[in-house]
Amino acid sequence: MELLHLRVLREVARRGSISAAADALDYTQPAVSRQLAMLERQAAQPLVERTPRGARLTAAGEALLRHAEDILARVDAAHAEMEAIATLRGGRVRISAFPSTVASFVPSGLRAFGDRHPDVQVKFELVEPGPAVELLRQGTLDVAVTSLSLAPGPPAGFRAHPLVDDPFLIALPPDHPLADLDEVPVAALAGEPLIIGSPQTCPDCEVMLMACEMRGFTPNRAYVVDDYGAALGLVAAGLAAAMIPELALSGKRADVVIRPLDARPVRRIVAMTLDTQSGSAVNDAMVTALADAASAYGAVRGTASFARG
Repeated sequence: MELLHLRVLREVARRGSISAAADALDYTQPAVSRQLAMLERQAAQPLVERTPRGARLTAAGEALLRHAEDILARVDAAHAEMEAIATLRGGRVRISAFPSTVASFVPSGLRAFGDRHPDVQVKFELVEPGPAVELLRQGTLDVAVTSLSLAPGPPAGFRAHPLVDDPFLIALPPDHPLADLDEVPVAALAGEPLIIGSPQTCPDCEVMLMACEMRGFTPNRAYVVDDYGAALGLVAAGLAAAMIPELALSGKRADVVIRPLDARPVRRIVAMTLDTQSGSAVNDAMVTALADAASAYGAVRGTASFARG
C-alpha cells in the first residue's frame, strides 16, 4: 500500500464524499476514484461504500483507517523532523575536541553555535585526536576537532575543514643557554634531553620527530610524556626541554622560557566530518562556528597562524 492511497482513504472518511476528498487533495474526482480502486484491489475487499449522499467507509475501511492514521502521523512527524534539521530548527550534533583546543577557542565556538541555533542539541566529549577519528568512523560522533599530524589530508571517507595551524614553540629552563636566543634553531636541540610523547598516543610527536629528522638528527627522548602540563613541570625543574604547541601554553609560567623555533613546525588542527555526498546542515553550521571562533581567538592573541581555511 502506498502512502497516497492511505491519504485518499483518510480524506474520504473526513470529507464524506469522493468529490470533497478530491478538492481537499487538489486532485480530480476520477484520480481519487482510481486510487481507491487500487487500494481496494490490494485489500481484496471493498473499503468505501458509495451512497446517494456521498461515501462512507466499510468495516474493513474503518479498520484500515485506524492503522493508516498512525502510519501517516509517523510519516508526517518524520518529515517535520527532517525539515527542522535541514533548517537548523532541531536535531542534534555530537562533537569532540582535545584539551588544548578546549582551553582556547572551542568553547567560544560552542557558545556561538548555541546562540545561532538554540533548537539544536549539542553533545560534547573530550576526546584525543586518534580515538576521535575512530568514533567518527563508528558513527558515534558528527564533528571531531582533531589534528592531521604529518598526513597530507584526512583518511579516506573523511573531510577535514581547516581551523588552525598551531605552531610548536620550545619550552626551556630559564638558565638554559638557548634561553638567551630570540629564536632557537631546531638543529641546536641535537643531543639535548627532550620531552616527547609516544606516536601511538600523541599525533603531535610525529611533527616534532620530523622537525628533528629534517635537521639531520634523532632527538634524545629523555622523557616520554603526552601531557603538556606535565611536560612544562619537567622543564621548570631543569630536567629537559620540550616542543609544545602554542595552544597548549594557555597560561604563562615564570619558571619556563618560551621561544620560537626557526623551522616553524606546526600541527594542523581541523574539524573532521564524514565525507558524505549530501552533507549535513547541522555539521556545516558547527564547523563554521568553530572556524569563526578560531579566527577570533587568533586575532585577540595576535597569532597569524589562526586563520579560516
